[in-house]
Amino acid sequence: ALKRRRYALEHAALRAAAAVLPRLPLALVRGLAAAAGTLTWAVDSRGRRVMAENLRVALGDTHSAAERRRIARRNYRVFARTFCELFQGARLRESTWDRRFVFRYESPEAEAVERAGQCIFATAHFSNFEWLSLGRALRRGPSMIIAQDFKNPPLTDIFRAMRSHGGQMIIPQEGAMLRLFKHLKKGGSAAALVDLNVPPEQSATIIRCFGKLTCISLLHVALAARTGRPIVPALAVPLPDGRYELRFFHPVSVKADADYQGVAQACWDVFEPVFRAHPEHWMWLYKHWRYLPEDAEPAEYPAYANPSKRFNRLRRAIGGVPARSTSAAAPPAPAAPGPPPPAR
Repeated sequence: ALKRRRYALEHAALRAAAAVLPRLPLALVRGLAAAAGTLTWAVDSRGRRVMAENLRVALGDTHSAAERRRIARRNYRVFARTFCELFQGARLRESTWDRRFVFRYESPEAEAVERAGQCIFATAHFSNFEWLSLGRALRRGPSMIIAQDFKNPPLTDIFRAMRSHGGQMIIPQEGAMLRLFKHLKKGGSAAALVDLNVPPEQSATIIRCFGKLTCISLLHVALAARTGRPIVPALAVPLPDGRYELRFFHPVSVKADADYQGVAQACWDVFEPVFRAHPEHWMWLYKHWRYLPEDAEPAEYPAYANPSKRFNRLRRAIGGVPARSTSAAAPPAPAAPGPPPPAR
């Protein structure tokens, strides 16, 4: 009974937000999101502990404790803004696209593949990842995207409707591999978030993330290998004028006999310098390092990390990814984006 009441309250709150937020000016929505993010940071002690541990192990060598606390507080605001702006997605129009977005390509090959659209976009929970897909859909055409269902089913319907703006095809996880494969073979595009943990036995591999080992899905790599479509890493980078730079990186070609772990690591290595340059925009609230490698020092991993026999077996099966980086130095961080380039 308690769960039913909680689910009913969540549904009512989300319906109210879906009715009100799209009617407000974007500047007001962003102001409300900043206030909500600050309030959530103040009361969410459990989330702050997870963030503190993540930032300690990832940025402890390059940022002071005070700097990490400021990053955590800003991070709450960023994801409150992402959540609130999703409700404003219904107001996005192709005719006013230039007021919200600008394209940037890291290479001519990235532009050619992005325009053609026959590829797999790999992205992460960075800044407004929701508008990354919506913005591209309005200008180039829709993609097929996997979205995890909520435990409260009515919420799934509301979020699916918001994410479907611009013709986006939102599909559940069940049977997703086959649907994505068929869609890609017909010439469509797909998009996947590649920075979430999965259990070691679920088509997973192990990569080095901020110098620590983590277990992620191989879906994007397997699809690329089986369809011959390239992987295009992409992020929505915020600009000082309030727009988002839809940044597309050099495509990663994947052969049928490719080293899946190596490809997954290569995709992550594109993102990490951007995350180091803009740490407040990556999702530190998530438990990215759930598994403690058997030969690692516990202090090098977050306090929530636990030993896992399945993780260690997977690690041995893929050739034994070293527990420590061969270089103690952090990767160089690129400069913050300058003035936005002309929209194409």
